[in-house]
Amino acid sequence: MSLEPGCDPAATLWPLLDEAERSRADRFRFAADRDAYVAAHGLLRILLSRESGAAPNNLRLRVLASGKPGVDPSQDCGDLQFSLSHTRGMVACAVARTHDVGIDVERCDPALPALDMAQRLFAPAEIERLAALPPSQQNAMFYRLWTLKEAYTKAVGQGIALPLHGFSFCLDPVSIKFSSLVADNVHAWQFSEIVADPGYCLALAVRRPVADPMTLDAASMSLRACAAYAAKRG
Repeated sequence: MSLEPGCDPAATLWPLLDEAERSRADRFRFAADRDAYVAAHGLLRILLSRESGAAPNNLRLRVLASGKPGVDPSQDCGDLQFSLSHTRGMVACAVARTHDVGIDVERCDPALPALDMAQRLFAPAEIERLAALPPSQQNAMFYRLWTLKEAYTKAVGQGIALPLHGFSFCLDPVSIKFSSLVADNVHAWQFSEIVADPGYCLALAVRRPVADPMTLDAASMSLRACAAYAAKRG
């Protein structure tokens, strides 16, 4: 969901959030960051409602035993997995059944020192690939790799505990490789880069065998459409 200047997610999506989400939203210093948080959590609840049949404001979300956020098992919504991401101007959510899923969206900063950042965070093969590019192309490559890596860490649920230099991505087509630092199977994952608005980069990771191609239903949802659904189901 793109957040156009002047839009007010809180005006329509605030009632969908629970007390903990509203408290967290109120702690953001800048309105743009608060709006992105409210929009992301409101969109997530709408997507979960569409899949489970439960009203979006009745869904109870909590940290599961796995350490990942999820729907409270007592609500009997099936084995729904989800991930959400938000940055200034855009939010993204992914919902899957039975499969671990991770999504990341980033607003691309053209002034970012891409190669310097990569040397601190990326695997050697990724750094080498980035350094071989002309400086004018390094920024776009950095964000492609960064969103893929973030999507993977969200899907496995380890976050910053997972060494980012312990796995690397090849692009066009996208594939992952693991070093001895990360115990995982390259054939267990599928990835997708989703075209977002100019200036943004978005990637999806799904734990699903490569031999069983995933069906991806990706669509943009406007704030107006979210508001209409919320009014109908809230």
